[in-house]
Amino acid sequence: MLWRWFPWKYLIRRAARKHGFLDPITLWTKFRQFAQPSEVAEPIELLRAGALFHARGLINTRIIQHNLDWIWPYWVEQQFDPESPSFVPRAFSVTHVNLTHRNWTAIGLPGLDAYPILDPRGLLTPFWDGWSLDCWIIGDDGEQVIPSQMEHADQALLVQDSRVGVRTAMDSGNMRLKSMAEVREEAGRPVC
Repeated sequence: MLWRWFPWKYLIRRAARKHGFLDPITLWTKFRQFAQPSEVAEPIELLRAGALFHARGLINTRIIQHNLDWIWPYWVEQQFDPESPSFVPRAFSVTHVNLTHRNWTAIGLPGLDAYPILDPRGLLTPFWDGWSLDCWIIGDDGEQVIPSQMEHADQALLVQDSRVGVRTAMDSGNMRLKSMAEVREEAGRPVC
């Protein structure tokens, strides 16, 4: 009951004004006036998911643009490269999130809740909402195969004996990097 009586709107408005932002409560009220009247307000699940998505994007904003010399996932390499057709000018994006390369492939087995995902260059995220695994090769002579920085990669979906996997391969000079990602059931448990 305290929740309803606490001055949340006042505190939010005051904090926003103190930091030079528009009043989010008034702004939200104006946005809602554009829509047709509805029996329900915004789905709270979508608001939570959107807030989490953009909170991560704010963290990305602080990290990516100051460390562009790092090896980043394919979507970052493309969105931050002014010569790429996927380039997104940073001045127009408050948060840095994957806007251009969301074409990941899910791999898994029918009837299992676990389904790892793979990006267009073989970056593997084995667990839902978890860390990703990447690999690259740098030879003694300095030659390198860095998937996220490669212009082209061959990916193939392989289905056999109720197993589903994705093979990713790319070449650079004398070096070739091939990876295979699949989910198998071992001892009754899914293994990536």
